[in-house]
Order: sequence, then structure tokens, then C-alpha cells
Amino acid sequence: MTLERTLEIEHETHHDIMAMVKAMAEQAPEHGGLVHYGATSQDINDSVLALQLRECRDALLESCREVRAELTKLAAEHRDTVCIGRTHGQHAIPVTMGFKFANHLYELSEAQTYLERVKLLGKFHGAVGTFASLGGSDDVKRLVMEELALEAAPITTQVVTRLHLADFAFALSAITAALERLCKEIRNLARNEVGEMMEGFGAKQVGSSTMPQKRNPHKSERICGLARVVRAQLQPLMETVALEHERDLTNSSLERVVLPTGIVLAHYTLIESRNLLRKLVVLPEGVERNLRAGNGRQVAERIMMALADKLGRQEAHEILRTTASADDFEAALRAHDKVSGALTGEEITLLLDPTTYVGRAPTLVDEIVAAYGVEGAPAAAAAASASATA
Repeated sequence: MTLERTLEIEHETHHDIMAMVKAMAEQAPEHGGLVHYGATSQDINDSVLALQLRECRDALLESCREVRAELTKLAAEHRDTVCIGRTHGQHAIPVTMGFKFANHLYELSEAQTYLERVKLLGKFHGAVGTFASLGGSDDVKRLVMEELALEAAPITTQVVTRLHLADFAFALSAITAALERLCKEIRNLARNEVGEMMEGFGAKQVGSSTMPQKRNPHKSERICGLARVVRAQLQPLMETVALEHERDLTNSSLERVVLPTGIVLAHYTLIESRNLLRKLVVLPEGVERNLRAGNGRQVAERIMMALADKLGRQEAHEILRTTASADDFEAALRAHDKVSGALTGEEITLLLDPTTYVGRAPTLVDEIVAAYGVEGAPAAAAAASASATA
């Protein structure tokens, strides 16, 4: 049996499975008439697709673990690196860099579980799923599924429900969405006016063809862009759930495009994210500069809470809201009669230290690393070496 002969038959029949069946039967003069006996095309297609997706999932999960291993290292390394947190793009209160990485570690870990849970089901149920061509018995189904080490769908039409394929695409979307959020953070913190981290930059690397000074976060940008393409594959797959009656053919051509597209691009973004994180640089001077930039305003909440015990939360909030607009925040606090009546100068100075207002952030890093972290990632060592060389 050759590919050339199979393609020749397909050119005549316009049916891929029937071409394969005929090509096989030609090579088995005695038993060729039993090839595809009792089966329908989707008994073959859906079962093979489940096997293919299982292999793809294994590769995707390994790459997820490799990215999580890098996030684990960064979270532990920067457990106590205090930095400013941001909400709405504005300075909020301090966190730690390790806390940021731990959040990304948790998010990717959760997305990984979505992929792990996807059902990859085979079938050998006959033309419309009733086993009529198999004498009404599911014995062949059980034997085939055992041989393929697949779980059989409990009931099918001519096809296994496409909900499971849509679920696979959703898992890819979740993984790449988590990567996009990570890379968006890197991109924003790499801005010149922020300067808290940057992508690794090779000695001969070029940032711009016309502006020599630039160090564009192009890997992060590429990942963010491709994540959107992966998510775009989910909608077409959702459309294939509502096939007509026991099956029409609108799913077939679509799946041959969107599944490879989503899987290959998701895997690529995982590999790129792993490589990016291995060379990521945290810039301590920028982190410290931004942490102190508020001149104490970044811990206004802390002052408010200290005053709340004595003045009530609402009055304390109003005092901090008004004093925060002063040119010299600390001086405004000290000059306010209600603040000075409630807090000593030494207490105000201690409260204004942003490095001591991170709550349980370091402990949360420890907890997330313990629960979701990945030590090492031995399978990635050779790839890392090859990537560094390239």
C-alpha cells in the first residue's frame, strides 16, 4: 500500500477514507473484503483524531510545565523584591516581584488543568452510532478501544460530539490567555518610563532597523499577537457542535484547519514564553525608583488604616484623600492636626516605608510555589541549550 496509490484512488472517489480502504484491500487479495467491515468513516477519523490530540496534549503539557518551572524560579528569586503594584495603570500599594510571578504561575497552572481534563474519546459505533452494522453488539468497539488504549464515547451519532474538541480549543485559549497576560505585564514594565524589567537582549541583537537605541519587547508582543489567533479558533469549533441530524460535513474541513492552527501556535507561544523567561531581566534600580516615586502616597491606605482605629474609617479616608494631593505628602500629614493628634512623627515615618507594607505577599509566594511550582524541567535542558546557541 502506497501513498501514491491512495491519492490516485482519492482523486477518483473524492473520499479519503474510501481511498485508503480500497488501497489496503488491493494489497490483501484474500481478506481485503473485510477491510472497514461494519465501520463508518468517522469510526476511523474520530478515533485517530483522539490519538493525535493525545500526543499533542502530551507535548503541550510538557511545555506548560517548562514555563511553570521558569515562573517558579522567578517567583522564588524575587519573593522579597518589593515593587509598586498597579491598578487601572496607576500606582496602588506595594507588592513583590515574586508575588507577580506567583500570580502568573497559578494562572497558567489552572489553565493547564483545563487541558488535562479534556475528554479524548474514540468510537466504533457504525454509521449513525447504533451498532446496527455490527449486529447490535458493542464487542468490536470494546476490542478496538482496548487496542488503541482509548475511552469510547458512551453514545454517538455518526460522530463523537464536537463539544470535546471545542473544550480542547478552550483549553488552548486559556493557556495562551494566561501567557498573554504575562507578556503584557513584561511589555508594560519594559517601557522606558517604567524600566522595571526587560527581555534578554543579545550582543548582536537589533531592536529597530532605523532607531539603533531601541530594545523592543518583540517576543512578548509576538506571543500576545498569536494568543489572539489561538482564541479565534474556538468560535469555529463551537459552530461544529450543532451538526444537522446525525451528522453533516461542515465540521470536517474546518477541523483540519483550526485544530492544527490552534495547537501549533499554542505550542509555539509556550516555547517562546519559556525562552523569554529564561533570559528575562529584572531591573532593581527601576523597581526601587518607581516604588519610591509616590513619596509615601503609595501607602496612603496604610496611614488611613492606622487612623481609622481612632477617627473612624470614613473620616480617615477623607483626610488621606485631601492630603495625598499635596506637593509634600509627608509634610501635609505632619501638619494635619487630626493626624498629628493620632500619630507621632516617628510612627508616621515608619508607616511611610513602602518596603514594610506588603502584607502576606512573600508568604503567598511560598504557598503558591509549594502548591503549583515545578522544580527544574529536565526535559527542557537540551532545548534551552539549543535556543541559547541559536
